[in-house]
Amino acid sequence: MKVYKILHKPTGLYFTPSKGYGNLSTTGKLYPKKPNLNWVKDGVRIIVKKWFGDNFTKKDKLLINYFNLKERPGVQNCLFYVDDNFDVPLTDWEIIEL
Repeated sequence: MKVYKILHKPTGLYFTPSKGYGNLSTTGKLYPKKPNLNWVKDGVRIIVKKWFGDNFTKKDKLLINYFNLKERPGVQNCLFYVDDNFDVPLTDWEIIEL
């Protein structure tokens, strides 16, 4: 049985429907049928929330560097906080078969 994922080529992360963690993940969602890249045409939601004492993961660092994320001022007790939508060109995506 063929399954597919949607890969964001520049970061190596996969598209996943947002459940409060953003649209890019290290595992992504498995699709039993070939997905449509139009699902990602409206951009992606990027969420990076780090409280004091939290460490940045490899995924966090990839997102911060690629999307040039800047800390949002005004969030108390927070080291770094970004929750925003970003436009991503369709050419940055690839459907891969597993």
